[in-house]
Amino acid sequence: MRRTLSAALLLLALAGAGCAQNRIVYAQSGVQVQPPQYPSYQGSYTNGAIPSAWLPLYQRLRADGLDGPDLPALFASMGTPSQDPMGRKIKELYTKAFAPKPKPTPPSSKPTTPARPKPLVYPGVITAEKCRAFLEANKPAFDYAERTFGVPRQISVSLLFVETRLGTFLGKEKAFYTLASMASSRRPEAISTYVAQLPGSTAADRQSWIQQRMEQRSDWAYKELVALLKNIRSSGEDALAMPGSIYGAIGLCQFMPTNISHYGADGNGDGVVNLFTVPDAVASLANYLAQHGWNKAATRAQKQKVIKTYNRIDIYANTILGLAEAQGYVAE
Repeated sequence: MRRTLSAALLLLALAGAGCAQNRIVYAQSGVQVQPPQYPSYQGSYTNGAIPSAWLPLYQRLRADGLDGPDLPALFASMGTPSQDPMGRKIKELYTKAFAPKPKPTPPSSKPTTPARPKPLVYPGVITAEKCRAFLEANKPAFDYAERTFGVPRQISVSLLFVETRLGTFLGKEKAFYTLASMASSRRPEAISTYVAQLPGSTAADRQSWIQQRMEQRSDWAYKELVALLKNIRSSGEDALAMPGSIYGAIGLCQFMPTNISHYGADGNGDGVVNLFTVPDAVASLANYLAQHGWNKAATRAQKQKVIKTYNRIDIYANTILGLAEAQGYVAE
């Protein structure tokens, strides 16, 4: 993972004389130390350096004191916003709200085949060898996290395996671009390709519904984008290259950026939280579970409930516990 600014960002950073490098330190207690604000960028950002589609978002960030020599270069380098993240989300919400409900199936005299029971764990995941090797290769990181937060290493490594296959799959999207695209999409015309696919979407009441949901999701994405920008400036990651999920979760432990200030932990003592490093990712997920009630004396059902705060699906928690137990962990 690259830890330096891209060439374009570096040139702007060098040009911005007097703009000292600011860093945010997230303490293990979750307390965020705010850096001084960047001075307002004085470049000609309205003359085409930033595509017009990004200007409202850029100006919003600027009004909130988040401008800096890096920001115009980021927007100038990203082309135009993608319809995909907001479009996917609105299509999902719209379908749930307005799709016709299936008609009940009339009773039949023919014998029916019993439905297959739902699997209790993700198929093919309960294999412990890779987890054991990863624990051995990163023993100091897991020692620290287990000692500090009380979460067994088998649970931590199993969560990393389920989330990102131990860091080998970090998402196909670019996190900053994804969240910026969502934050800048506030009106139906911004996702016209998706809206055109929604039955009945031209009706006035449906347009109003779409508009309202887009504004809600845009505001959510803006908060996540602000948190990501702060973490990028702290960790030194390349914002244009940082991978993420389809809605902007990042790192080996797949945190949404706003979770970093609450649960991010510095596992290697370098003063910043970088979730693309094993020590910080392991310490942060262990801190998250500890703050959500992980307790050594808890029952298996109680531990499953804590894991489900990370992902509400039963099969998710079952898989993590099952994978940990395959490594010798005993859940009471």
